[in-house]
Amino acid sequence: REKRIHPHKDDKILVDWNGLMISALSKGAQAFDNPEYAEAAARSADFILNTMLKPDGGLFHRYRDGEAAVSGLLDDYAFLVWGLLDLYEATFKVSYLEMALELNSYLLKHFWDDKSGGFYFTPDTEEVLLIRQKESYDGALPSGNSVAMLNLLRLGRITANSDLEDKAANIGRSFFENIKQLPSAHSQLLAAVDFGLGPSYEVVIAGNSKAEDTKSMLKALGKKFAPNKVVILRPAEQESPDIIRIADFTRELKSINGKATAYVCLNYACQLPTTDINKMLELLS
Repeated sequence: REKRIHPHKDDKILVDWNGLMISALSKGAQAFDNPEYAEAAARSADFILNTMLKPDGGLFHRYRDGEAAVSGLLDDYAFLVWGLLDLYEATFKVSYLEMALELNSYLLKHFWDDKSGGFYFTPDTEEVLLIRQKESYDGALPSGNSVAMLNLLRLGRITANSDLEDKAANIGRSFFENIKQLPSAHSQLLAAVDFGLGPSYEVVIAGNSKAEDTKSMLKALGKKFAPNKVVILRPAEQESPDIIRIADFTRELKSINGKATAYVCLNYACQLPTTDINKMLELLS
């Protein structure tokens, strides 16, 4: 076979598809307590962030043979932000969360429809098109608007920024008629609606990031299927951890008696903190 001409190979690297993979590997790392999945997700994310960012802070769509080219589309931003949010919850490296916020800001600036709401598929930085499409259909792949809506809700809850949640609600209103006519074709968008309607939770774990009780608490969270939540780690070994710059409401959420402590909050109204894993899981039920 080696003596014959090789078939053509599609070996380009696409941001949007890698974003989906990063999300899947990050969720798998949590559910199966498998650090190799998180490491693979991190390698993919680091490659994209190191080689496929444009000088203006935007994304290229594809990479091949040492060249990054083609301006990023809605799916590239939405899917990569999705992956970075899940990667943060798998590794708790704040740099991934910061990058998710930066890319989301770029998306809002250059893709948002100020008149009718929702995101266009193409940015306003490229050639003027006769029609800028907006898609909501969730098929073999979810739509960029559906994923972006859930991203906005999650980022809004992490940063306590209600403007982001308002933008998410605007997406739901923008595509209301489409959803009403064919809800089965909008499964990811309805997942975002379900998150917005709630109950959905902010879970803050305050504890030493290297301590076994903190790791055990995070492992228990990762294995529980509770999709309507965001998880934030507030490292107790640092006086002013980086996460406070992003999630200021965590500033006063401290560990109790040096133990890993869970704060389960509903719309930032927190239940009494607990150091008991079973109690934490009960509060999420």
